Amino acid sequence: MKRLFCLLNLLALPLWASDAPDEAAYSVYLGENGVLVLKLIIEVEGSTPRGAFEHYIDHLMKSLDSNGDGTVTTNETNGKYLTANDARQAQLTPSSETVARNLVPDTSPADGKITRQEFLAYYRRIGLNPFVAFFQPNAEPQNGNRQPRRGTSPSETSLFLQLDTNRDGKLSADELTGALQTLRKLDLDHDETISAAELNPLTDTVVNQQRLPQTQDRMGSTSPFLGAGFDESLQKQVRRLIEKYDTTDPLKSGLPGSRVRNQKLSPQEIGLSQTAFTRYDGDGDGQLDFDELRQFLTHPEPTIIITFNLGEDSPLSTHTVTDELQDKVKISPDGSANINLGSTQLCLVKNNVSRVPSADQFLKPQFMAADADANGYLEKSEADRAFFFGATFQDLDADKNEKLFLEEVVAYFQLRFGVARSRVVLNINEQGRTLFEILDTDRDRRLSFRELKSAAEKLALWDKDGDGLLSDSEVPLQYRLVVAQGTLPALEGNVDRGNQTGTLAELTTGPLWFRKMDKNRDGEVSQREFLGDLSLFEQFDQNKDQYIDLTEALSAPVESLK
Repeated sequence: MKRLFCLLNLLALPLWASDAPDEAAYSVYLGENGVLVLKLIIEVEGSTPRGAFEHYIDHLMKSLDSNGDGTVTTNETNGKYLTANDARQAQLTPSSETVARNLVPDTSPADGKITRQEFLAYYRRIGLNPFVAFFQPNAEPQNGNRQPRRGTSPSETSLFLQLDTNRDGKLSADELTGALQTLRKLDLDHDETISAAELNPLTDTVVNQQRLPQTQDRMGSTSPFLGAGFDESLQKQVRRLIEKYDTTDPLKSGLPGSRVRNQKLSPQEIGLSQTAFTRYDGDGDGQLDFDELRQFLTHPEPTIIITFNLGEDSPLSTHTVTDELQDKVKISPDGSANINLGSTQLCLVKNNVSRVPSADQFLKPQFMAADADANGYLEKSEADRAFFFGATFQDLDADKNEKLFLEEVVAYFQLRFGVARSRVVLNINEQGRTLFEILDTDRDRRLSFRELKSAAEKLALWDKDGDGLLSDSEVPLQYRLVVAQGTLPALEGNVDRGNQTGTLAELTTGPLWFRKMDKNRDGEVSQREFLGDLSLFEQFDQNKDQYIDLTEALSAPVESLK
C-alpha cells in the first residue's frame, strides 16, 4: 500500500521532474541547513546530452555499415566499437565498474545483427552514459566542511598581505584590480606566473612536502554532492543523505521526547519546503524513510535551475524557485553563476570548446617526431620512444604486422575520442577556502596572470557586510562546478592539473614550437612568450584574448613560422 502511495504522489510531480535524468541533470548539494537541488539544463549544439549521445550512436552505425544495406552485422563491427576493457583503459568509465568481459551488443536477440537499441543498451551496461560527474577534493587537510583559517597556509598569508598594500587588513576594489601589477615584481623567473614558492620562498617547500601524502589520502573523501552521473549507487547516496541529516534533536526530527536517530528525515532535517516534502511523503507520517528518499533522489524538485548552452558564447541563465534565493544567485562578468550560501559558495561555469582539434591534429606531431628514419611508419623501438598517451605498440598495431602507421594510431584514438566527445561531463572541484586556492582554478599551485585578473570580480560576490572591502573572514569555501563536453583524459590538456608542488609539468601535446614557447607550461602562449612577429601572433590568436591556446596552435599554419 505504501508503494502505491509513493507512486500516486510521483504522478503528481511536474513535467520537469519526469524528464530526469536524461533530459536534465540534477545535482544535490548537502548544505549545512539542508539540501540544495540544482537542475542543470544542458544544450549541446541544440540537443540534450541524451540526444547528442544518440547522434553519436547513429554516426557509429552508419560508419560500421560497410556494404550500405542499412543493417550492421557482427562481422562488420569486429574490433570497431569499444569494449568494456577499452572504455576502462581510456578512463571513460570508473575503474570500480564491474562488467562481464565477454559482454557484446548483439543480445536481443543474438542473431548476428546489431540494432540501434542494442548499441545504446550495450554502452549503458559498460558504463558509458550521456552524462557523467566527478568530484575532486581539495588537497588541504580539512576540519569538517571548512578550510583552515588564514595563517595555516604560508602562500595564502603572503598573498593577502602582498595585495593589502595599505595594511588595513582588508582588500579594496583598487587593491584587487591592481593584483597583477602588485605581484608582477615577485615573478622572479619571468614565467608570467606567481608560484606559491615565489610568494613565500622560505616555507612553501616544506608545506608542499607535507601536502602530497594528504592529497592521496583525501582522494577517497566524501563528496557533498549527490545525483546521477557519480560513481556511487543510489542506495549509497540515500544512506549518505540519512547519515548527514538524521539528528537526535527532537526539535528537528519532529519526534518529541526522542533522542535517537530514527533513520528517517523530517522537513526540518532535510530542508525541503512543506509542499515539496509532502510530494515524497507517501504515507503522510511526516518522515521520509529509505524508499521515499530514493524517490526524492530519483525525481528531485529543483531549488535553482541553471541553463548551459555549450558551444555558445553566452552567460549562464538561472531561475530560483523561491524568492528568498534570488539575492543569493549572481552572474559574474565572465558569465559564471555564483550561488552564495553564507560560508560556502558554488561557482558554476561552462567550458566552451567550439573548435575541437581532431585526433589527427593531436597525434601527427608525435608520430612524425618518432619516425626517426622518415619511412612513414614506426617500428616498435621507435614507438616505444614516442608518447601515445599510455597506449602500447601492441594496442596500436591493429593488423599486427609489426609496423605502426599514422592511420592506425588515429583510428585507435578517434574511436575513443568520438565516444568521449558525445558525452557531457560535470567536474566539481573543491577549490578551498583561501584566496590563493580559489584564484588558482587549474590547481597547479601557481597563479597565472589570467587568473590574477579575475581577483577584482570576487569583491562583489563575497562582501557580506557591504562595506566595499574584502576581509579574510568573508572568503567562502568554494566549489567550482564545470560543465563541458567530454574528451579523453589523455588528450584534454598538457598541464598536470593535479600538480600540487608548483613545479612546471612537461608538455606532451601540441606542435613542437608551441611546447617550446610555452615557458610557464600553462597550456597557452602569451605575447611575451611568442618568439615570432606580432602580426603572426595576432593571426594565430583567433579569439583575440591575447593568448594562443592549444586549439589555436594546432590550426595555425606552420609554414608561417619558418
